[in-house]
Amino acid sequence: MFLKTLASNNLINVDYYKNGSLKTLKGRVHKIDLTTQKLFLKDEKQEVLFISLSGIKAIY
Repeated sequence: MFLKTLASNNLINVDYYKNGSLKTLKGRVHKIDLTTQKLFLKDEKQEVLFISLSGIKAIY
């Protein structure tokens, strides 16, 4: 699964679906909210962005 990759503090790439199109985001894990099922990433510009866990295709 993705948990080992998410637990590291390294930069990760996440491929995910948003509005039917495949997108890629690069950043570090900021927070995982299991209640709302969202993954919060802090990108290279220190902006916090979120992705729905159900839309994630791959993490590397």
